[in-house]
Amino acid sequence: MDLAAFEQRLLKDGRPSFEALSESAGCPLQGFADLDNRVNSTAGIARITATEPELIISVRFGLIIREAVIAIPKQGVINLHSGLLPDYRGVMATFRAMQNNDPEIASTLHFIQDGGIDNGDIISVSAIPLNRHHSYLLNVINLYAGGCQQILNSVAALTAGQSLAAHPQEQAAGYYSFPSQSEIDGFLTAGGRLYDEAEITALNQY
Repeated sequence: MDLAAFEQRLLKDGRPSFEALSESAGCPLQGFADLDNRVNSTAGIARITATEPELIISVRFGLIIREAVIAIPKQGVINLHSGLLPDYRGVMATFRAMQNNDPEIASTLHFIQDGGIDNGDIISVSAIPLNRHHSYLLNVINLYAGGCQQILNSVAALTAGQSLAAHPQEQAAGYYSFPSQSEIDGFLTAGGRLYDEAEITALNQY
């Protein structure tokens, strides 16, 4: 997909890699590719258990986490979803918000409590105005300043011995998979952009 290729190219502009950042922070970087991404397998569970996590934070993690993994950290598993829940469960929530001409887009920090998709109790929501002059990618990236602050606030609260207040997703939910080619074509025809080379300077601010 052109969007994925564009994102990968941005990350190869000389900025530190994830490996370099983890090394400088003294945090080992361990994935699950060698386990065929079977994070819920016996080996995956053992790998996570060995780290003795107090809290697991999920950000753009494309794998479904099942109950055996969820039970490991004492403080649970929280996920930063780049969309307003429960309206936009699933993937590319900001695309759907743009498609629906919403006035705002949002990131939602929520608990992962079972193997469902984006259905856990909501900890916080950070909303910003949708900028219709920006591409889908830039709108999504703009969410992460508030989203990262949501995570920092939650970690600070837990560190201070506080529990995270959260509420169930009670209203009707919407679930979206990846848009079809016809939906993408309609989005582009209506003047939308998935990404824009002219926005590289703005993207690099992050």
